[in-house]
Amino acid sequence: MIWLIAKKDFLLNLISVRFIIGFFLCLVIIPFTMVVSVEDFENQLRIYKIDQEKAEKEFKTLRVYSRLRPIVVKQPETLSIFSKGISHNTGNKTKVTLQEYPLFPSGHTSSRDNPLLNAFFSLDFATVIAIVISLLALVFSYDSITREREDGTMKLVLTNPLSRISFLVGKLAGLLLTLLPILIFCYLLACLIIIFNPNIALNGSDWMGIFLLFLTSIIYMFVFVMLGMFISFLTSHSSSSIILCLLCWIGFLFIIPNMATYLSQSISRTPLYDNVQVAIDDYHKEYQKEEEKVFEEKKKETGVKSFGWWNHNSGSDGFEMLSGGKWEVARAHQLKNAWSEPARIDMADKIWPIQKDYLDKLQKQQQVQRYLSWLSPSELFGQATDALCRTDAEAFLKYMETQRMYRETMIRFFTDKNLFTSFLYFTPQPEKDFPTEQELDDFHAGKGGRGYPKDWDPWEEYSFINTDDVPRYVYTMSSPLDTFNAALGRLVALLAISILLLLGTIAVFIKYDVR
Repeated sequence: MIWLIAKKDFLLNLISVRFIIGFFLCLVIIPFTMVVSVEDFENQLRIYKIDQEKAEKEFKTLRVYSRLRPIVVKQPETLSIFSKGISHNTGNKTKVTLQEYPLFPSGHTSSRDNPLLNAFFSLDFATVIAIVISLLALVFSYDSITREREDGTMKLVLTNPLSRISFLVGKLAGLLLTLLPILIFCYLLACLIIIFNPNIALNGSDWMGIFLLFLTSIIYMFVFVMLGMFISFLTSHSSSSIILCLLCWIGFLFIIPNMATYLSQSISRTPLYDNVQVAIDDYHKEYQKEEEKVFEEKKKETGVKSFGWWNHNSGSDGFEMLSGGKWEVARAHQLKNAWSEPARIDMADKIWPIQKDYLDKLQKQQQVQRYLSWLSPSELFGQATDALCRTDAEAFLKYMETQRMYRETMIRFFTDKNLFTSFLYFTPQPEKDFPTEQELDDFHAGKGGRGYPKDWDPWEEYSFINTDDVPRYVYTMSSPLDTFNAALGRLVALLAISILLLLGTIAVFIKYDVR
């Protein structure tokens, strides 16, 4: 009897206008969304390859170790095609320096060519599923019971030797049989678009992630099916049921998420980063004054009379490269670096608590928003899909933590090799090739001292340093098990909501008077 009820509802839904409209809605929206997402991913991939090539070239074309400030370029996450999360809000590269801990990446954040064009909100596959599947689930379930009441068939059915639980299971099975093919069609269509794209290759971990996304979508669909049935049991007319269902749908998908964001900003306020930057700049200014003072002391210590170079370049991050000067000048730089670079690292340690406090407040605000949005099954679904696709805030924060650990590895490399006290840190010219001040004066006076010919080119004279022993950043991607564990709490919450709705529906149906 359960199968007969499910079969009857399935066939009625299959030939209904709403099934045809729902099917063609998915047929139009899913390809459009996937094509846009795939194109955006391909643009990110092209930018990644260009930036990675530039970073690699810079890494291998260094003449001094003070220029060794590795640029880590983040490879775009393949599953971001399905759920973008916050990946399109963050940059794609980080410069690892001695004077600051990496906080946020810089660089490319969006593939949009015209920054003046902006969509109302960014759509991806998971967002489309959240909107379309929830709407279809309510459209098919809102009159699952009220229609039976209005047609008088429920009284007739329940007069037969059929338990109410069996009737309910049959109705539920009919709805799931109707919606599952649409959901499967959406995923097959999305996967086919990716498979036939030669620029995208999915590995085993990606396929497992897609499978987990599919299971999550089934749970999400079940929640809205049960919500529609529960409302259908509570109301007497289909018109009342559809109005309540649409109000719930609008509230869950649009009102609650926006209210959660607004309330989180009101409850947990964050300071402007400009204020943080002012505090950081104060540390930098204090450090620069101290560095200049130390440098003057080292100049006096070496006894240099005039200070000059044949060639000199420098940067605010500690980069310095000189050549063609006097030995005393180079010695003064060597002594200065022996103090300045450890002091630069100490400055970063003093700045980090300010950055960490700012980051903690951002996280607190994000957590408040996340917890408030748990009132919406759609937000639970969105957070779960972001976690499964490794595009959520937690995945990003773990990634940035590995950047800070890599910085510590680079610092150990500098200190273990005593590079801060080495001539190689600031000049490609060997120490023995620097003439003393007296030798250079004799050379210019024509007394036979050592000096530099007019056509001397330090860039052609000296080769690049060997960076083969320099630690390289390696990012280990989270396994499907890790991503599943990250999404497990939201999945359990979705299951709990569906079970509560099911129990509520059973309780209401048992008390229903068929007379």
